[in-house]
Amino acid sequence: NVTQDDKAWTVTLDLPGVAREDLVVDVEGTIVRIETRPEAKRQFKAAYELPQEIDVAATAASLEHGVLTLTLAKKQPASNARRIEVK
Repeated sequence: NVTQDDKAWTVTLDLPGVAREDLVVDVEGTIVRIETRPEAKRQFKAAYELPQEIDVAATAASLEHGVLTLTLAKKQPASNARRIEVK
């Protein structure tokens, strides 16, 4: 399940039987990869591509009662506008 607002996407996944320490979440640009470690009892692997880059510093993940919730902050485009002094 994926929802969004102006600042972030929220992704929720049902992962019953998966321990917090067995999960790995990687973010690179617009790609989010979620997988379990090889030694985990239950294996899971998924990747999602979002339409806008993700701000990793403002992103959070939590696993409660078998539900993984990712809050993926949208990276705000940096302005390249500059003021030029007229001489």
